Amino acid sequence: MTKLIQWLAVLLVLQLGLVVGLNLIQTGLSATPSQMLLISIGDIEIDQLTIADAQGEQVHLRKKEGSWIIPIDGDFPADQEKVENFLQTLLELQRGLAIGTTPAALHRFMVEENNFERRIALQSNEKLIAEIFLGTSPRARMAHARSSKDASVFEIKLATYEVPVKSEEWQDERVVQVPYGDIEAIDVPGVISLIRNRSVDTGTSTNTDTAPTTELWGSLELGPGESIQQDSADTLARSISVLRVIDVLGKDMKTIYELTPPQLTLIVKTINDATVVYELGAIEGEDDYVLKASTRPEYFQVPSYLGKSLVKAIDRDVIVLKQE
Repeated sequence: MTKLIQWLAVLLVLQLGLVVGLNLIQTGLSATPSQMLLISIGDIEIDQLTIADAQGEQVHLRKKEGSWIIPIDGDFPADQEKVENFLQTLLELQRGLAIGTTPAALHRFMVEENNFERRIALQSNEKLIAEIFLGTSPRARMAHARSSKDASVFEIKLATYEVPVKSEEWQDERVVQVPYGDIEAIDVPGVISLIRNRSVDTGTSTNTDTAPTTELWGSLELGPGESIQQDSADTLARSISVLRVIDVLGKDMKTIYELTPPQLTLIVKTINDATVVYELGAIEGEDDYVLKASTRPEYFQVPSYLGKSLVKAIDRDVIVLKQE
């Protein structure tokens, strides 16, 4: 009986050891070893990102007071989510098997110091932490790449077109938007002033395609037999909520872009008692429009279809329904 107990004890110890060993193996498999990553920076926080192409064009992004900005555009806000996702992608790039290690291979795959499709530099406190060279593309959404600290070329899951060098590609295109649910009133000078009926709409509305609630929008400027065309008024509010910019034009360009007077003026009041004034004008020789928002010092370029939709949406005959 004593020997049986001893054997059972030994068996229990072996089973416990096996369980612990399997857990350690699974834990090791769940994380990508640092030696399998294209770059490894540990716990260092990146606060500068520079991307350059072979033609000498480059964009520089800097983190200031916790937010990414674009210095060349006057510290204009960058798209925070886009920058953070891009950084995360870089830090998760895996090396795989080396496909070239000789100087000839580096030249052929275009991952040299002065021969590349993209050079990506990551900095922290003005110190270069990592540098990646992107070269030729073996197939869709893939590129040959090399870390400046490595003499080997690898194939990675990142395409060159996903690494733009133009600053407008990194700008926060939603910087002039007022969320649909925050719009309290819309004044179109000389046309109509709209007031949101909060007794009908509780303020929890979102940018959905649902039809507006009956009498969601009202006005004190209606004449006899006139009423607000609810769909049209709501279309105007939603057009404001989805405004996006495609480029920053500068800070002193009112006369250049025909905003004297503007083709369209909108005054939007929010539930937070804030007022946003929009001015929209034409750009000579182009289909796109110039937009000035009172919340920003810059003038912006907005796509033609958004500008035209706003111009169409403020037509009084579209917003006001007249009984025959």
